[in-house]
Amino acid sequence: MASIIYTVPSQHLALLDISDATLKGPSKYDCLETVLPLTPPPEEEDVHKIVTPDIITPIAQDSNPLIAVIGARGCFAGMSPERVDPGRTEPPAYLIPKVISGLDDICPGSLAAITRIYAPVFNTLVPVSRPEVAELTKLYENCQRMINIAYVNEMADACVGLDIDPYEVCNAASTKPFGYMDYRPGLGVGGHCIPVNPWYLLSGCEMPLLRNAAQRMNKRPRAIAKTYTENIGKFAGKNSGKPRVLVVGMGFKPGQSVLSYSPGLELARGLVEDSDELDVMFADPLVSQSALPQIQKLDDRSWNVEALNEFDLVIVVMRQHGIDFDILSQAKDVRVKWWCS
Repeated sequence: MASIIYTVPSQHLALLDISDATLKGPSKYDCLETVLPLTPPPEEEDVHKIVTPDIITPIAQDSNPLIAVIGARGCFAGMSPERVDPGRTEPPAYLIPKVISGLDDICPGSLAAITRIYAPVFNTLVPVSRPEVAELTKLYENCQRMINIAYVNEMADACVGLDIDPYEVCNAASTKPFGYMDYRPGLGVGGHCIPVNPWYLLSGCEMPLLRNAAQRMNKRPRAIAKTYTENIGKFAGKNSGKPRVLVVGMGFKPGQSVLSYSPGLELARGLVEDSDELDVMFADPLVSQSALPQIQKLDDRSWNVEALNEFDLVIVVMRQHGIDFDILSQAKDVRVKWWCS
């Protein structure tokens, strides 16, 4: 059986304005009446919360002219959330249990058809009763991560105020063999999913804890940038020039060049936009200058002690792959602020 697995790239979607936390999802799906007759079977698509039945039900009614297409070609529908972690190689994809569902009450045989698609690929299939359960499973998984990240960052901020090393606290806590999941503080939350998924869930549910976590993590990089721009005098520029700041790590996580909701990018933008008294550059061997033309990139060949000592402040957002941080530790004439362990 031939299969086409298709997902609209996140950067091509305009469902969410994270700045004001509004979901601009469609309420009508008339476009499917054009797409369905031309779509090679079977097809997979990413959707937001509780939307699969809303899409399929109208086109599967007896009064819809597409019912003839459905009858002639067979139409099965369901929801199977992706479980991916960009850059991770272990465990391999086929060992990650695959949640599946079928809209059998509207398109009979859907779950069986979806099982036939995924059974050759994944060792373990996890069928659930309805697509709504599968949709909410994905949101629950990612929103749990958002809340945990927000909490560890809040804890780290409290540690700073108490003159306690938050990473030492995390190291000690991680020795507990039960009832504890190890998270490490950082600048914020990035990527295609974690910053966005809470607003899918919040579009139809009242969840104050999740809302607060998402709002705080969305604002965190800019808020931290402001702490630097408001204290420029503490790292006055060398040679009477503008203070030079280097932000290390633009990808949304180690090993990634993707800039979607990147905390490092938001921090750098905040530094540039909040003050014209700073000379801001970035360092990241995986992110090209063309991907971020508004901020000058430090040439990868200039990652050396002499060049780093020319900066007044180096802010390390994350340990990007391909950077020798031992060199940074040798640069004694520059102030370094770490936002990662």
